[in-house]
Amino acid sequence: MKKEKTSTLGEAISLWAESLKLTQQINEKRLIASWGAVVGDYMASKTREIYIKNHILFVFVDSSIIRNELMLAKQILINRLNNGNDIIDDIIFR
Repeated sequence: MKKEKTSTLGEAISLWAESLKLTQQINEKRLIASWGAVVGDYMASKTREIYIKNHILFVFVDSSIIRNELMLAKQILINRLNNGNDIIDDIIFR
């Protein structure tokens, strides 16, 4: 028997994730995991909680000064975190 189409393991996992509608959730987890790399270690250490709901990233920070700095760079952060995808539309800092 001859196989007509073969695929790599990565392709197979991607197709499986798409079939279960997991792609958006996987992208959200990757975005949250990349927070420290995008904002830096110091800013990440001042972050208490991060989650995404309805394409909005909620970030809880310990310091009002850090919150203001992050708010000034909000659009830059959205672009860097999305990394070419449309995962989040806004960030709310609390």
